[in-house]
Amino acid sequence: MNDTLINKTKNELILKRRRKKRIKNSILLFIFLLAVLFVLSIKLPYFNIKYIKVYGNKSIDVNEIKSLSKINMGNNIFYININKSEKNILRNPYIGSVKITRKLPSQININVAERNAIFYIKMDNTFYIVDKSGILLQKRSNIDNMNLVQLNGINLTSSKIGEIIKTRDNRKIDGIKNIGSLIEESNVMFGIDTLDVSNSLDIKAYKKDMCIKLGSADDMKNKLNKALNIIEQEKLSAAKGYVDVRFDGNPVFYIYNN
Repeated sequence: MNDTLINKTKNELILKRRRKKRIKNSILLFIFLLAVLFVLSIKLPYFNIKYIKVYGNKSIDVNEIKSLSKINMGNNIFYININKSEKNILRNPYIGSVKITRKLPSQININVAERNAIFYIKMDNTFYIVDKSGILLQKRSNIDNMNLVQLNGINLTSSKIGEIIKTRDNRKIDGIKNIGSLIEESNVMFGIDTLDVSNSLDIKAYKKDMCIKLGSADDMKNKLNKALNIIEQEKLSAAKGYVDVRFDGNPVFYIYNN
């Protein structure tokens, strides 16, 4: 009886050892196959880049984005450094975000989101282009065919292209962001010609000769809508005066007599 139990135990141990050995061999084989697959993937021309597709661009040329990425046709798709290429593309201030993906076996997809030019600041004979978040996009000698709002009350001495405007009063940036977002969302300029943030607690917008007194950057959407409705209802588009929506209650407007 004891001999039978001992033999049974020995057989079980032998089976366990064999099972462990099979598992170990299977793992080693799997690792070997992965290594072979990896070597083949970086050596075979099957995985060389044949197509680079760019999506989401509106104003920036496709070739410029491809050039910035420094991804070249014919390179192995697994060799490219995606993070580095994304950083390279973001050097263009007009690019707000970028995502690069591989599509096996041979295609690279570059998805970008552009920043939109909303404002301009004029200094001497140079125009500085600004987006809805107060980021300085570029400087130009002219803004022909660009439908932009003039931005006053900002000193650009310490500001750099590609960075948010530097100012001691961040409430000015809040005003720029709030109105800039409204302009971008509506895809129109509301007929506003100028935004003046010289005083962050007394922000003003101008629609031709009508001044819209907005006050602080708070509740900007509601205040701006009130003012524009008054101008439209009272047919003040061609008038000279102001609409005051700085306080709660009914807006106050005044027309200057010629």
